[in-house]
Amino acid sequence: MATRRLTDAFLLLRNNSIQTRQLLAEQLADDRMALVSGISLDPEAAIGVTKQSPPKWVDGVDEIQCDVGRIKQKMKDLAILHDQHLNRPTLDDSSEQEHAIEIATQEVTQLFHRCQRAVQALPSRARRACSEQEERLLRNVVASLAQALQELSTGFRLAQSGYLKRMKNREERSQHFFDTSVPLMDDGEDNTLYDRGFTDDQLVLVEQNTLMVEEREREIRQIVQSISDLNEIFRDLGAMIVEQGTVLDRIDYSVEQACMKTEDGLKQLHKCFTRKIRPVHFLVSLRPAGVSSHVRRSFSCFTSVRLCPFSATGRPPGQRWP
Repeated sequence: MATRRLTDAFLLLRNNSIQTRQLLAEQLADDRMALVSGISLDPEAAIGVTKQSPPKWVDGVDEIQCDVGRIKQKMKDLAILHDQHLNRPTLDDSSEQEHAIEIATQEVTQLFHRCQRAVQALPSRARRACSEQEERLLRNVVASLAQALQELSTGFRLAQSGYLKRMKNREERSQHFFDTSVPLMDDGEDNTLYDRGFTDDQLVLVEQNTLMVEEREREIRQIVQSISDLNEIFRDLGAMIVEQGTVLDRIDYSVEQACMKTEDGLKQLHKCFTRKIRPVHFLVSLRPAGVSSHVRRSFSCFTSVRLCPFSATGRPPGQRWP
């Protein structure tokens, strides 16, 4: 009978419900309302509360985390099935175990593909007018999820490779018992036994061995196919991680360029400020030189043309010193 594990989904919904009730309880509390009102003149006394709903990609992150938990549980169940299939004490038919292993492998592979598509679709679910902090947070979340999926896919690929290697070792050991190249009888008088043909039990045994070999070949082909699918997922996740690293490198380069341009601008401002106040010091030094009306008129001329463009002789264009 087929069953479905809903524990992870139940825990996720329960945690979301608990968090929602806690947020509503905090908003209705009297002491909390006094803080969020913002009536106090002290800017540190009021707490800014945004009524904006969470981004849409948060739901996608929750779904991916739920699928990651299901992948981990499926991988544990698949490892148990592998051990039971390889270490069974009897030689009876194990078609049910092989069918269960096949179904579990397909489910894990499908979950990996779904998580990969969900991670790639997270940036498209973000709002167009989102802030820079939200974009940075989304990039970090995508990189973290891609790294977690990459680690899980690596573990699953190693588990499948180990299972395939153990299957081959068991087949090699069984060949020693069914090796037809070694003669079991002499060519003497016992040759008459071969003329009689195979018995019914021997024919049944040969047929069972043939079916077993065909089943093993089919299972090996399925394992190889699952490994190839995981290689494709692994390659796509690696490309996503490299792309995220390239984006971070571009951001670091832009920040460095902005810092350099800011420093250059600050130096230019210092130079302009120094050039601007230099003639002011010169005029102030001339003020106490004398008290005659001629000097006063000269000083008034200096002050009147101080902001005008000067010619090469140091005089304002179109004017003469008195």
